[in-house]
This record gives sequence, structure tokens and C-alpha cells, in this order.
Amino acid sequence: MEIFLCFAHHGYKTDKEETLFYDFAVQGYDLMISYQDKFYYFMVDDDGVRLSDDAFTAKITRFESGNDVLEHFLIDGKPLIKMIDKLDECEPI
Repeated sequence: MEIFLCFAHHGYKTDKEETLFYDFAVQGYDLMISYQDKFYYFMVDDDGVRLSDDAFTAKITRFESGNDVLEHFLIDGKPLIKMIDKLDECEPI
């Protein structure tokens, strides 16, 4: 019987999961993700989360929360939460 403990990512399977679920959705850090050479920037403020441009000046789309982004932001027609393992990068900013 093997016991698998994951301390490297604070209980999450990967560093991407830790960043999305904990740093972004729970702690409220801003987020940068990339997928197939396209970058997405999510800025957290008191009024929710906004998809922004790379200069952080345009507020493109507003989401209620980080969890809302995970469930409703689509990449290739799929929610971000289903694309985690396919992301090239995922970093708090």
C-alpha cells in the first residue's frame, strides 16, 4: 500500500492547480496564463475580476470572482477549469 503525499503544491496535484485554485481563486492574486502563445491577464479588484490587456489598462470582461473565471472563461470553447493541464504557463502576478 502506497501513501501519496503532495507537499510540493500544498495538496494540489500540480503547481498550475495550486496557482489557479489557491493563489487566484482563494487568495485573490492577479493571474497570467498562456495557452498556445496567447496570454491572458486577470486583475482582481473590489468589484470582481477583469480580463485585461497586457498593459493592464483595458478592462475587457468582468467576472464576479476567481471561481467565476475558472467556470466561465472559455479557451477553445472549454471552461478554464477543464483546460488546466493544457496551459503553457500559469503564474500569479
